[in-house]
Amino acid sequence: MTIHKVTAFITRSGRQGQPQLLLFQHPQAGVQLPAGTVDEGEVWETAVLREAFEETGLTQLTIHRYLGKIDNELAPGEAILNQDSHIFSQPDVQSLPFAPLFTRGMTFVVGERNGRFRHIIYQEYDQLPNPQTITLHIDGWLPEARLSWRKTRHYVHLHCHEKTADRWTLPSDRSHRFTPFWADLQPKPTVVQPQNRWLDDVYDLLFYKP
Repeated sequence: MTIHKVTAFITRSGRQGQPQLLLFQHPQAGVQLPAGTVDEGEVWETAVLREAFEETGLTQLTIHRYLGKIDNELAPGEAILNQDSHIFSQPDVQSLPFAPLFTRGMTFVVGERNGRFRHIIYQEYDQLPNPQTITLHIDGWLPEARLSWRKTRHYVHLHCHEKTADRWTLPSDRSHRFTPFWADLQPKPTVVQPQNRWLDDVYDLLFYKP
C-alpha cells in the first residue's frame, strides 16, 4: 500500500507585485510548508485544500497547478503508518501501549521483526532546526500489517485570493498554536529539513505564470 502525501505551495503577490510564499512557524518543529496525508478514499485535490486550511486557516484558495511528485520519500530502514495506532511496549497487542495515539501517515525508523511485529524508534525534538532537547522518545513495537513501505508526495501550487495579515496565529493539534506568515520568494526562504528539498524541487516553477 502506498501512502500519499501533499505539500501546498501557497503564493500571493506581495509588495510591489513580488511573489510571496506562505509558511508557518510550528512551536517546536521550526518553519514549515503546509503539508499532510491524503485520507483513505480522498483525492489529492481535496487533501491539499483541506491540509492548507487546517494549517493556515485560509478558505479562499484555488489550485493553480500540479508541480510534480516524489515517488517514494522513505529512506532505507523507514516505514510509514497506514492506519492510526498505538505503539506497544512489547510485540503483543495486549501489552502496554504508549501514549499518544499515532496517526496514519507518520514515519518511523524500523528495525528487527519479531513474529508479526516490527521494532520501531520514534523521536521528537524541540526548537528545530537546532534542537536542544528530545521531547519524546519511544522505543517499541508495531504490528507489521500497520506499516507501509512506500510514501508518495505530491507538490501542488495554490493561489491565495483573500486579504490577510502578514502574520497570524491559529490553534492546531496537540494544543499547539501555528503562526502562518508570508515570506518573500526572493531570496529563497529557509525551511526545516527535509522540507528544504521540497522547496528546492519546485522553487523555479513558483515564478512561472502561464
